[in-house]
Amino acid sequence: MRFNEEEEEQKENERNLQSYAIGVEFPPQPQQKLIVGYALTSKKKKSFLQPKLEILARNKGILFVAIDHKRPLSDQGPFDVVLHKLTGKEWRQILEDYRIEHPEVTVLDPPDCIQHVHNRQSMLQDVADLNLSDFYGTVGVPKQLVITKDPSSIPDAVRKAGLMLPLVAKPLVVDGSAKSHELSLAYDQFSLSKLDPPLVLQEFINHGGVLFKVYIVGEAIKVVRRFSLPDVNERELLNNHGVFRFPRVSCAAASADDADLDPCIAELPPRPLLEGLARELRHRLGLRLFNIDMIREHGSRDRFYVIDINYFPGYGKMPEYEHIFTDFLLSLVQSKYKIRSANNTRKV
Repeated sequence: MRFNEEEEEQKENERNLQSYAIGVEFPPQPQQKLIVGYALTSKKKKSFLQPKLEILARNKGILFVAIDHKRPLSDQGPFDVVLHKLTGKEWRQILEDYRIEHPEVTVLDPPDCIQHVHNRQSMLQDVADLNLSDFYGTVGVPKQLVITKDPSSIPDAVRKAGLMLPLVAKPLVVDGSAKSHELSLAYDQFSLSKLDPPLVLQEFINHGGVLFKVYIVGEAIKVVRRFSLPDVNERELLNNHGVFRFPRVSCAAASADDADLDPCIAELPPRPLLEGLARELRHRLGLRLFNIDMIREHGSRDRFYVIDINYFPGYGKMPEYEHIFTDFLLSLVQSKYKIRSANNTRKV
């Protein structure tokens, strides 16, 4: 009967498909889950794992699973991705050991690369070495000086280095605490000895009171404006004395995206310039999750400065972060599949 013939034909096709599938990997199917193990502080978990992210991720086949710190990491999972932002030598060693034991798992990001941007002396060195300059503008870093001890030596060190007042003072080490993101503005030489080392002193550059936060998620780039410290004119520099302390300016300040700003100040950095900068820093830093705090020198249209780099920043404040981040996670799996497929093709 025709029905039996069709049934036999279907069975034969299934057998052929099974035979063909031996040694060949197919792309992940929608019903397969991408398992992301996360190790975050309670504060980071609350700001990052918002309901809108978890719902969208679930719809895309991505499942976030909390890592239990009381159990060995290798006994948990299996994970496709490990997402983390914890500090401490013990945790770094756990992750390094895990990366060696499980090279198939993507760790975002490598602990040794993260350490590089936890020190303000080294974090901007890659930008300085890059010396990016093209048709769209230039990107540099403010002139800076590292002070490790003895506050009384700061005025003399500043004179020898040729730094111009006012100076921005920042803690040397970024350890994730609120204190490590505080900054001070010193207006005169005498007040410099009141600062508390270890710290980095940066020349203050007038920038119209607006800072650009450049969020980077893999190859995706998103820029937002934030209000920053106001410009300092000559009269203020002469009349103000002492050290003025500020909280974490770029995070505490309100968004400047909808503010009525001078177009010359509000204009975002050129997209090609940002793409070139992000591409170079991804390579040099070895990071895929970070943001750049960037300013434009007031009175200039194309002279920019990077003043800070942060690993795994507050993405919850980035518009459409849930779409950008889930697309990024899926792209990691697709990249791995392409590599495995290429290796299998070469073996055939």
